[in-house]
Amino acid sequence: MRILERYTLRSYLGPLVWCLTIFVGLYLVMDLLGHLDEILRHRVPPGLILTYYGTMVPLVFVQVAPFACLMATLYALGNLNRHQELMAMRSAGIDPYHIVSPLLWMGLLVSVGVLLVNETLAPQAALTTHSIKVNQLERPSDPKKPHKILKTIQHLAAYGQGHTLLYAKSFDPVDKTMEGIVILQHGKNLRLLRKITAESALWTGSAWRFSNGTILQFDEKGMTVGRPVPFKAKLIQAGDRPEILAKSESQADFMNSQDLARYIERLQGAGGSTVRKLRVDLYAKTASAFSCLVLTLIGIPFAIQSVRGGTVLGLSLGLGLGLVFYAANAILIALGKGGWLPPMAAAWATPIVFSLFGIREAWRRLA
Repeated sequence: MRILERYTLRSYLGPLVWCLTIFVGLYLVMDLLGHLDEILRHRVPPGLILTYYGTMVPLVFVQVAPFACLMATLYALGNLNRHQELMAMRSAGIDPYHIVSPLLWMGLLVSVGVLLVNETLAPQAALTTHSIKVNQLERPSDPKKPHKILKTIQHLAAYGQGHTLLYAKSFDPVDKTMEGIVILQHGKNLRLLRKITAESALWTGSAWRFSNGTILQFDEKGMTVGRPVPFKAKLIQAGDRPEILAKSESQADFMNSQDLARYIERLQGAGGSTVRKLRVDLYAKTASAFSCLVLTLIGIPFAIQSVRGGTVLGLSLGLGLGLVFYAANAILIALGKGGWLPPMAAAWATPIVFSLFGIREAWRRLA
């Protein structure tokens, strides 16, 4: 690595570490202040609090790392530009790529780090923090009072024990009821054995009581056996307990890409909307990790404004465009989950478009 590249890299690493530290610290402090009343009311043990916030660190890191890369890029290059160091480099005939390459490589390295954290630490960390939050921090003081975070879940899909796939149009975890139910029971080789449909179901404490439904059996070749058997009301050992089903809404957060891909494969046929949403989450896991590199590309051209007041103007424009990136990405992902865009396009369109824009603007101002 050249002396100049090392110098540029040092100018970038300091702000990057500071931004990551400050952003993660602020997030944890704000969360602690938000849950302080619950912690004192329920007398949560200090060890459990340390576990909660310790496991939250990788989750916060993957969220704030892209914006930290943007801030570090704007500060580092803006500082070099303010002291006329960029102009001196260009006057010495240094290629524009070699000026910004340390930042690009670091942006790529942080993106890979975010991807690794997403695939290894984040799933288990999300499960641990979710469990502590539900069972300790936000549990009701009155056991008879419904949990405030529980709400009706639309288009629930859950793959449970015994190779059973359950789909419900709506699920109320407080009243422990479901509507619009389809259950597919498979054998060990994932061969379909039985299909159960029902208008509604109620949890009795040990099993679900299904109402106004039919049962259809399948043979080894996947062909139906006889006619559908209707029933008015029937207790069937199918589907997990309501507490377990309530967590199915956040399944994507508790799995890495490989596990989520297998989960989607098992859910085929459970409902197009459910599979579509999970596919968007699957592609977004990788796309969101490379937001660090994308925001680095966005920050480069705005950190080297050549007009008067360029440093402040570039910082403002860069931060504004970073917020636009987050907003556009959220909108496209929502459109993908709603069926308006293909899942892959919904996850990758914003990073690709903003990357091309950043490359074009950087080349135009450095060339």
